[in-house]
This record gives sequence, C-alpha cells and structure tokens, in this order.
Amino acid sequence: MRVVALIENTSASEKLKVEHGVSLYVENAGVKYLIDTGASEKIFYNAKRLGIDIAGIQYILISHNNYAHTGGLEEILKKNKDAMVYAKKACIGDCYIQQSMFRVRMNKLSYLQEEHPDNFVLYNKFQQIDSGLFAMSNEHPDSSFYCEDKSLLMKKDGKIVHDDFSHESFFVIFPENDRKAGAVVIAPCSLCGITNMLRTVKKRFPKAKITSVIGGFHLMGSSTKKLSCSVDHVEKTVNELATIDTGTIYTFHCTGLTGYGIMKQQLGDRLQYLQTGEELTF
Repeated sequence: MRVVALIENTSASEKLKVEHGVSLYVENAGVKYLIDTGASEKIFYNAKRLGIDIAGIQYILISHNNYAHTGGLEEILKKNKDAMVYAKKACIGDCYIQQSMFRVRMNKLSYLQEEHPDNFVLYNKFQQIDSGLFAMSNEHPDSSFYCEDKSLLMKKDGKIVHDDFSHESFFVIFPENDRKAGAVVIAPCSLCGITNMLRTVKKRFPKAKITSVIGGFHLMGSSTKKLSCSVDHVEKTVNELATIDTGTIYTFHCTGLTGYGIMKQQLGDRLQYLQTGEELTF
C-alpha cells in the first residue's frame, strides 16, 4: 500500500504547490484511489511533478462537504470520466464557513452530482468500496471530542445552524486487502474527533490492529499558528489518543503547527507531520 500527500498546507519541496486543502493519492492491491481533491487545480501540477496519473484513478473518496477537500473535483471529472466518486448523502446539503462579516458556501458536490449522476455513489453511514477499503461514519457517542470551530455552519430544516458534522466520513484500508496485516485509518479532518473515530474502528473491526493513522485533527484557526479550539480541548484529545493502541500517527492540514506542537510534546516520535510530496508505504 502506497500513500502520497498530493497536496496539503506545507511542502517538503519548493517545487511543489501548497494550499489550505488536502488530497491523498493511494494505491492498494493494484487499485488507485484519491482521498479528497484539495481546494483547487493545484493538485494537477503536483501530480505531474510526482509522476501520478490522475486520469488513471478509479475511485475518488470525499471525506466531507468542504471546498478545501472538494475544490479539485470538477476538473478531475472533466479529465477522468470513469472515476467513481463516493460520498455520504449528507454531503449534498449546504455547508458554510463564517469569515468575518461574510458567510461562504463551501460545497460543490450538489451540482457536480447533478451533472455527473452516473459517477456518484452516495451512502448513508457505512460503505464497503473495495475488498480492503471501507468508508465509515463516527459511531462513538462522546461529542466532547468534536471539533470546536464555531465558524463551521450548515443548513438544517431550512435554518443555518452550527455544523453537526453528519456529512463526514473517514476511511479504513487494509494493506494488500489483508486484514491480518492491520488497518490504516485515514481521517482528513476528524471533525467528529479522531479518538471517536478510532473507537469506532475498534468496534467495527475488533480483531484488527490499527497499524497507522493519517489525519488532520481540525485544531487550526485562521492561520497555522492559531487554534480553533481551547488548549484544554487539544490536551484532552491527545490524552485520550495516548490511551489508544495505534502505530505511527501522521498528521497534516487542519491540525496546524500550534496544535501539532502541543500534541508532539506528549506523543513524541509516535506523531509525525506529513507534508506535500511525502510518501508512506505499508
């Protein structure tokens, strides 16, 4: 299994582009996936630099309804007419971010699904995508670990309310489709809380060891050095994470540098930062 950070907020090379967004290229058992599509068409530049053929991707997995994760999808579907897009049905609803005096609509999925209905598979909470890959929703009830970012909004029953993150998915991949080898958990934003997600994996796959976690933890505020939550929230998350048996944890994107620094103090080498252009193998 191969994972390449196609784009995120920072880069391991000056030759690659960055943005506030994330896209991971994954190869597993001969199948090619894209988890999220970044915020723009910059992923095409990076893909060419990294020798990745976007036209050859078979499955596109959308973690949630946010332009930082779906911005490149429109152009991908123009260039790759056969790719299947998997997303929760709730992703078709309206989500927003409050930026100062302005409320910005974040989703493109509704009209893209209307334009390309044959390319979309919409599921409710759980979806097996391939023999070794599953899309999942949080099933652990502790909402105290949910993202505290109050700028994230959604439309529900005709009203604008705080986002409840019901549109979020995360992904469990068994390298080479071998469950005995353990599971890699990929959670691009962990809005429902990374610890809740890992508890969900333990519930769904009780015999599977979690060999690695790749995820953003949505701790970052308006810049990489600011938090979108309290320090207490970060410390509570990292304290709980320390009690869950996993291999190396790779974080990126919305964790931010301040959040990463706080977590790194406790987790040490168990926590690493994954930058644009870096590759992992399992």
